[in-house]
Amino acid sequence: MRYEGIVNPTELRKAITQLHPDGELFEVRIIGGRNKIPSSGYFKDAETLLTAFENMDLRDVNIYITLNPLNDALYSRQQADHFVQSKTTTSDKEIVGYDWLFIDFDPVRPTGISSTDEELKKSMDVAQKVYVYLKSEGFEEPIKAFSGNGYHLLYKISLQNTPERTKLIERCLKALSVMFSTDDVKVDTANFNPSRICKLYGTLAQKGRNSEDRPHRMARIDGEIKDLKITPLAYLEKLAAEVEEEPIRPATYNSYAPAEFDIVDWMNSHGLQYTVKAGDGYTKYILDECPFNSNHKAPDSMIIRQHSGAIGFKCLHDSCSDKKWQDVRKLFEPDAYEKSELEFERIIEEGIRRHNRDRKKKEININNGNIWESVSDVLNKPTPDNEYVKTQIKEIDKLTHGLLKGGVSIWSGLRGSAKSTVLSQIGLQAVNDNHNVLVYSGELTDKRFVRWLLQQAAGKQYSREIIKEDSSYWFVPKEIETEIAAWISDRLYIYNNSYGSNYQTLIKQICEKTEKVKPDLVIIDNLMTVDIQGIDSNEYRAQTGFMLELTNLAKQFNCHVALVAHPRKAATFLRLNDVSGSGNLVNLVDSAFIVHRVNHDFKKAYIAEFCKPNTKEDDVPLFRGTNVIEIAKDREEGIQDKFIPLWYERESRRLLNSPTEVLKFKWLSSWADTEKEQPFMDDESTPFT
Repeated sequence: MRYEGIVNPTELRKAITQLHPDGELFEVRIIGGRNKIPSSGYFKDAETLLTAFENMDLRDVNIYITLNPLNDALYSRQQADHFVQSKTTTSDKEIVGYDWLFIDFDPVRPTGISSTDEELKKSMDVAQKVYVYLKSEGFEEPIKAFSGNGYHLLYKISLQNTPERTKLIERCLKALSVMFSTDDVKVDTANFNPSRICKLYGTLAQKGRNSEDRPHRMARIDGEIKDLKITPLAYLEKLAAEVEEEPIRPATYNSYAPAEFDIVDWMNSHGLQYTVKAGDGYTKYILDECPFNSNHKAPDSMIIRQHSGAIGFKCLHDSCSDKKWQDVRKLFEPDAYEKSELEFERIIEEGIRRHNRDRKKKEININNGNIWESVSDVLNKPTPDNEYVKTQIKEIDKLTHGLLKGGVSIWSGLRGSAKSTVLSQIGLQAVNDNHNVLVYSGELTDKRFVRWLLQQAAGKQYSREIIKEDSSYWFVPKEIETEIAAWISDRLYIYNNSYGSNYQTLIKQICEKTEKVKPDLVIIDNLMTVDIQGIDSNEYRAQTGFMLELTNLAKQFNCHVALVAHPRKAATFLRLNDVSGSGNLVNLVDSAFIVHRVNHDFKKAYIAEFCKPNTKEDDVPLFRGTNVIEIAKDREEGIQDKFIPLWYERESRRLLNSPTEVLKFKWLSSWADTEKEQPFMDDESTPFT
């Protein structure tokens, strides 16, 4: 074989199978050597390509392949199934669409030479950081590859070849470069055009002289991933916008005119320490410490100033991933932006502060007070501020502040609407916010409930799929289970159903455990599984009695009790009066939520109930979600009939605020801190051979 030592047939076959399966047309170019004009060939399989290599002198050349699908008409060019010296190669307009987001981590070195081992190690480190980051942001598993002189990540995508999509890919690469490029390794931002070529894996990288410190190395793909999943468009759009932040409109009262705003002067005046790095179209200020968490050291947090004047902020740690430039500025200047943008929040906060000041001035010791009180007596009573357990459902937390401690909520919905799903997720969020949680799950065994909980905590990035025939299911690997269990064990406790469901036993055990661990949230799932016959022979009076037990428990221990109650009748569109039991159930609670599944019946009934005549389903934004949570009652804020769309993610059993949301629980930080992530390449001992 003329190509022996320059082409590895096994690795090349694997590359073609991964990049261009099912006989998809691709172009290979041979660049360098004695010929000034590249040799080009169009092929549909690896064997024909290997045969064509037999007729070529491959010494001192580098071999590349097109990544994206070609117009099949190109197979009629003269270089079909063999190589021809030709300037007629694949152009951007001859690409059908984008199949790959190609990320190249290129070590900085003089042109035309191979990389040293140390340069490759730095390239691998940056590639690993980007891999972990994109995984945490919801991207699917990529192809990981070694180019011979650096490392690649190739994410499977499916986009049309349009100017808008080309710009999107360019913005994605720029965002990654801004966040991760260093003085030693650059994320190549030029790899955005549709006809971009990539090193052909399974061939030798022959840049410069083959020396001991800068040897020629064989390019290869790491392992083989079957059934590569497509990362949806929405995740690319989210990535592209990560470090882009449009200037806020000028506000004369706070002297904020974006085109004139001196970010350097602002950082200096607030004592921020930083290092300046200039980039293509931007300047990056790498902060010594993240302003939100001093444990996040350089180079993981940064302020970015686009040449357009736009300012952005990014911290690469999960706990700060949602922070933007406006959050940074408000941290140092709470009143930095226009009053209209923060009016509601500021009014509420100022009202609470004023109330607390007035209360402290008027507080007097009146013991239990008079049996009959004047208005002044009532006003002068010391009253603690309201405390809430956040749900992480953004609209609920915004409108109601969360679940009121000392209060009770009722949760209802048709079977399969995701009532239990949302409450177990809220329980996880409570743990994430350092609250303690007690759970009674009457319908699920403790092991089944825990498996469900672990899958929600792990998320799709840390779960694994098992495919059996025409079905599949997801599970959490043992090492991840162990990590999550260690994080959650001292915070969340599950009632052992083998002790029975008698209401007296249940209430007694909840009270005893509450005195010990002081939970902020108690979940009762559900009312129908609790034996309440001992309260009263009349079912409705018994339910009312049990609800009174729960309201007393909530007040006595200053916790929130969330109770699941099935609807009384199988209505196609539930209203509050459909909740099982007497009217006292919904009268006694502080808030009531109804969980809906967005199906045909729901859409039809919602349009009939709330929309104008002749409204079409496509005209209702609410129907874009898979599920809807309705705030049917909120005593504190007086809210009702407020519908909030959510998106169910099967792989994680989570309900998301948006299709691209990735919930990040604190167990993940400890996992990352202990560096338990898998190495970038499988064979880390010999990554460069």
